[in-house]
Amino acid sequence: MKKSFIALVVSGMSLVLFCGSALAGYLDGYANITIPDLNTSTTNTWYAGTNEDQEVEPYAVTGQQWDLEGFFLQGTTLALLGGFDFINGEGGITSGDIFIDVTGDAEYGPPAGGSGYGNTDVNNTFGYDYVLDLNFQDPVNPTYSVFELIGGVATTTVTYSQMQMSNPWLYAAGGASVAGGGDIGYMADLTNAALGDNIAFAGANGSLTSSDHNLMTFDLGFLPIGTTFTAHFTMECGNDDIMATGTTSAVPEPATIFLLGSGLFAALGGATKRKIKHIFSKS
Repeated sequence: MKKSFIALVVSGMSLVLFCGSALAGYLDGYANITIPDLNTSTTNTWYAGTNEDQEVEPYAVTGQQWDLEGFFLQGTTLALLGGFDFINGEGGITSGDIFIDVTGDAEYGPPAGGSGYGNTDVNNTFGYDYVLDLNFQDPVNPTYSVFELIGGVATTTVTYSQMQMSNPWLYAAGGASVAGGGDIGYMADLTNAALGDNIAFAGANGSLTSSDHNLMTFDLGFLPIGTTFTAHFTMECGNDDIMATGTTSAVPEPATIFLLGSGLFAALGGATKRKIKHIFSKS
């Protein structure tokens, strides 16, 4: 009886300690929601089949600095990971915006009406309903705003004609401001160990090849819980694009986890008092 009680106390303490340390990595607890674009090229071997890690678009410049690796989701928090320097850009090429579709008709590629566009503004014909308009003017405190893309009014900037499979690139104008937005969570030069135990990368992506990553996080709280969405991002040159699909959900607050742990300790404490009282009543 005494041994079983001690085992209960030890296992209870282990459970609470585990809850307190489970989120040690930046992406622990996140789900990988990336959709591989399945692009292939006979002239460029820097591709990984169904992976997005170590893959750029056909005929594009290769290298970790251009690699968009994955979208991840936990509750309403959306994370974007890549070797690309989202804040400062790369070689004069800057970040685009994050486009969100909630009606299931999103697509990427050349704008409607054919090709021939080159870094110009066109009507939003890509099916996206919202955009996270990213602002890196203050690199220390990057922010984003949320706009609803009104069909026939909102415009998006398309990238160079050679890489139009990566469109859309940038929000231009005409959207309706939506409550939401705020600060971009940003972590630079992360190792695989800092991201976590790589459970987030199981499946199509496997483990990440490189150990130098940049991570952005955003709050999709402007969408109702249970909303299924598609997300899209590319950089100015369209050298790589990244797509994802996921569903927002509620997650326990840290305070809830703490209360669950403290409640367990309280229950164990009460059991200890009853056990001690029982022992003394027999003596």
